[in-house]
Order: sequence, then C-alpha cells, then structure tokens
Amino acid sequence: MQWKSTNSLFAKTFTAFWSLIALLISALILLPQLDSRQLQPANSSDQQLLTQQSVRLNELFTKNPLLGSRSILHLLSETPPTEIFLTDTTGHLINASAPRKMRQFILDSASPLTPMKKINTYRTYFGPTLLERNQQTFLIYVSIPNQKKSLELVEWLLDNPILLILTGIIVTAPICAFFAWHLTLPLRQLRIISTKVAQGELDISFPEIKNSDEYTMLAKSMQLMVRSLKNMLNNQQRLLSDISHELRSPLTRLTLAVAITKKHSGETKELQRIELEAERMELMIAEMLNLSQIQLHQAKKEDIALDEFLEDLFLDAEFEANEYNKSFTYPSLSKVSINIYPELAYRAIENIIRNAIKYADQAISVNIIIATHTITLTISNDGPLIPERELDNIFRPFYRLTESRERETGGAGLGLSIAENAIFKHGGKIWADNLGNQVSMHLQFPRFN
Repeated sequence: MQWKSTNSLFAKTFTAFWSLIALLISALILLPQLDSRQLQPANSSDQQLLTQQSVRLNELFTKNPLLGSRSILHLLSETPPTEIFLTDTTGHLINASAPRKMRQFILDSASPLTPMKKINTYRTYFGPTLLERNQQTFLIYVSIPNQKKSLELVEWLLDNPILLILTGIIVTAPICAFFAWHLTLPLRQLRIISTKVAQGELDISFPEIKNSDEYTMLAKSMQLMVRSLKNMLNNQQRLLSDISHELRSPLTRLTLAVAITKKHSGETKELQRIELEAERMELMIAEMLNLSQIQLHQAKKEDIALDEFLEDLFLDAEFEANEYNKSFTYPSLSKVSINIYPELAYRAIENIIRNAIKYADQAISVNIIIATHTITLTISNDGPLIPERELDNIFRPFYRLTESRERETGGAGLGLSIAENAIFKHGGKIWADNLGNQVSMHLQFPRFN
C-alpha cells in the first residue's frame, strides 16, 4: 500500500472520515457561538443607550422630586416601546412587575462594571448601569424591541434538536453518498467483469481505473489472473487435442489390423473383444473432447422461448424411448423465455434424458417448475435406484457405479460430468435423488442473465 500517495484508498478514506468528523465537531462548537441570544458583553452603542436612559430617568427624578421611584417607572411604562427596570444593589426589583425573561437577565447580570446584553425572540435586554438618587444607589436595566426577530435559522435549529439532527443528516447524506459512490464505482466495474469472466468471456477488456492505487493494482492483478487462466485453458485444450491425435492414430491402426486379421483368419471372440474396447476408447476420447469444449465454451447467451427450445428435443427423446418399448412423457411447454447457451443446455438435457432411457425399466417422465428467477427440469425414470452415498459421486468424470453396469449399457462415464459442466456454465445447479421408486435428475437454470 502506498501510504504517501494521495490517490490511495487509505488516504481518501482517512481524509473523508477525518474531514466529516472535523466538520461535525466544528458545527457543535460554533453553532452555540452563533446564537445571538447568548448572554454577551454590551458593546459601546449598547452602553450609550444605557447612559441615555439613565440620563432620562435622572431628569424625571429631578423634575418630580415628590414622586417615588415606582411612580416614575409607572410613568415611563406608559411611553413604550423602551422599558426601564430598576433594582437596588441587592437585586430587589423596584418596578411593580417584570417579565420572567427580564428577571432572569437581572439575575445573570448584576455587575454595573460589566454591562451585559441578551437578545431574545422579540426584545433585547441591556444592563445594568448605576443611578444615584437621594444617596441611594440603583441599577438600571433597559428593554427595547428587536428591529428583527432574533430567532433566525441557527437559533431555530438550536431550539429544535430533532430538526438540527435532520438537517445534519440532510447535509451530510449527499456528501457520504458521493464518497461511497466514488469508492465503490471501480468495485462495481470489476464485479461486472468478474461475472463475465465466470461466464467464460476471457477476452473481455478491463477498464482503466484511476480512482485509487489499490483499485488499480487489483484491476491489474485480475487482468493478469484472467490472462493466466486463458493461457492455462488454451494449453489444456491443446494438450487434449494432442492426446486425442496421439491416441486416435494407434487406434486407427489397431482397428485396421483387426479388420485385416478378421479377413484372413475369420471372426473370433478375441478379435470381437479388441474391436469393442477400441470403440469404447474412441468414444471416451470423443467425450473428453466434448467436456473440454464445454469448459472452454465462449459463445454468448441467447433469450429463447422454452417451448421452442425443448419441443424438438422431447420429440426426439419420445421417439428414442419408443424404440426401446419405453414411454416418455412431458407436460405442455410454456412460452416463457430463458437466457441460455442453446448448444450447451441442449447437450446437458439430452445427456440426462438418454441416461434415463438407458436405465429406465419402462417409463421416463419430465416435470418443469417455472419460478421467478429459475426454471427447473426434473427428469425421472423407474430404473434401479442409486445408493444415497453415490448421489454426489455420479457426476465425477469416469465414475461408474459398477463396472458391469457400464459394460452392459456402454458409455465412458462422462455423460453426467458433461451435463454438470454445462449447467455450471449457466450458473445453475444439478443434483440427483431418489423420489419414491424413481431416480430423479434435477437441472436448474437461471431464467435471466
């Protein structure tokens, strides 16, 4: 990992999380500071207002020496919007009454040396400042209406914690979504490519990924892996072709020698046995090549109607079963479409059906289950049951339940393995079980690509 690279996944993830956490912490610290309703020192203009009201109140006291302090304050209350409140040095209120918020402000700011200011929703409070009368000291507090409501956006959010949380989610969600989309984009591209590789498209080109160094290295590693896999499969195909050629040449000579010997010496049991084994070896080589071709199959899938795909196959199977005096039944075919490799799917189903015809006593039946995402074909026959411990082994190449059984029916032991590889190529499943007195083979195909 390139820790020093700014394009590395580590650097991007760390920077994004660190920035988001720093943003949230900064918001938690700064938002309360932006609330103008917090108790704060009065500025020069606020102190000037306090001085003006103090002079005004002092003039009223001078003009009306016979009136008490409460009477003077009552006169002032009749000339809004400015309100004046008076307390003694102990904090006792001289006015007949005062709003709750003003009482709280008086408690919070009782020192005339540091006049304070507090903005509420509709009014702003200032104070205190000193006033002397008849050798008595009073503290003056002033309340004026706000020019505008102080409950602006920040203050509104601070008063509504749920809305504050929702606002934080709304603000951070697009940032997180973009970051997640940016980080996962190359992964989605690589997932699409890996899916196509799994379907056998080994010639696919890899996109140029520049999101981060780690993704770039991952893409290069996958590209190298696909190239190695392609070379390995090509070498395997070449090896099988060479082996096939090298085996078929002596087989051809052996078959020719048997024919010449039969012409000169006549038919014998030994010659018949040699000819039979040569035919079986030829069949085994052909099926090995078929299995290799399936594994290297790189054609594209096609959407095809189920009835169009299966009808001819089932009619041929019915005809072949009748030749052996056996019955072959299948349900009416649906017109739903299925996404398959037609040649591989045909070969897989045909192998299973022919296998069923070989081993059936009298009847072969097909059942089709169409689900939302899959189509499952169940091919059953009334032949000998397969031991439970062997149900998984029968799909292994060259595996035989018994040697005598294979010699009676023929075959190289590759038919079920070919079918399994063809189904796996589709991304489907194949399995066998004994249902009642019948052996059933289940072939499950995905309906969509």
